[in-house]
Amino acid sequence: MRESMLKKLVVLIPIVMLLAVPAGAAQAKPDAKPAAAKAAQPKPAPVPEPPPQAVNIRIEVAITDQVGPGESAKKVVSMIVTDRQRNSIRSNGTIRVGGVPHTVTLNVDARPVIMAKDNNRISLEFGLEYLPKGASVTGTDAVEPATSSLNERLVVLLESGKPVMVSQAADPISDRKITVEVTATILK
Repeated sequence: MRESMLKKLVVLIPIVMLLAVPAGAAQAKPDAKPAAAKAAQPKPAPVPEPPPQAVNIRIEVAITDQVGPGESAKKVVSMIVTDRQRNSIRSNGTIRVGGVPHTVTLNVDARPVIMAKDNNRISLEFGLEYLPKGASVTGTDAVEPATSSLNERLVVLLESGKPVMVSQAADPISDRKITVEVTATILK
């Protein structure tokens, strides 16, 4: 009799356990992972960048600074940089306007990448900081020099040897207009 009782218990215990679990809880949902478990999953490794090509690229930046109807000033900055490398040019000076010193700055950063599928195209990561001599702002009693600046960070796609106007900015306090044109030429 003990054996038959024991057999009945062995059969009844799993049935009682199944009945004690709430409906739907026994079914595991495939998307029911906790948020922490999802966040802990490793992210795929970034695809490595191909090696740089053994070629130089000439970067030419032409800045046209126009104040009012007068003649525009043009400044050109040129550099040679290897594919996938960073170059910087830093230039500044001090001028006196009415006896007051003003810093004038022209900084250029560039990192060209020759496109693998089309060796005549260049993706250019480009930065420019331009703090020119101030334009004059006319007030009711006096004419004072105004300080203005242009600071930009761009990524542009260029065709080798073809200039592209990458930006045109208006000075917020005067009628100054600053235009930036960039040419990237692959040197072979």
